[in-house]
Amino acid sequence: MTKTRFLHIEDSLGRGKLRFFIGSFEKGHGANNTAYAFMDVDDARVVLNDLAWGKPVIFIDHKGGIDSNQVAVSRVLEIQTKDEKVWIEVHNGPGHELPEGAIKPSGKPFAEISIPLTIFEARKLAFACLAYLHAWDVRKVAGW
Repeated sequence: MTKTRFLHIEDSLGRGKLRFFIGSFEKGHGANNTAYAFMDVDDARVVLNDLAWGKPVIFIDHKGGIDSNQVAVSRVLEIQTKDEKVWIEVHNGPGHELPEGAIKPSGKPFAEISIPLTIFEARKLAFACLAYLHAWDVRKVAGW
């Protein structure tokens, strides 16, 4: 969390994904904009491992879905290292459903939120997420 931004990485492992929930807020007024995107667990293991070891990362993932109003919504997750910071950015906006079911961004996003982390903060975040994924693996293998 920063003075005007927050990031929460949530368990969506039943779907084989991590959910990145990000938002901006004003002190005393609450959140004024939020967005979320999903990262496949297989991608997360690689990206988070690189982040955990302080390696430079450039990861961009386009996903999306159909909302409750039956409208296609594009969800773009970007994680990249630049200028001694790790930037995590999520864009949510209108999308166009392709014949194979994928959602392609279509137009200006209605939510674009980014949060900068120091390299050390990004490493701590990545190690914590990897530890959680490892515990989930153990539980899954043990059948708990």
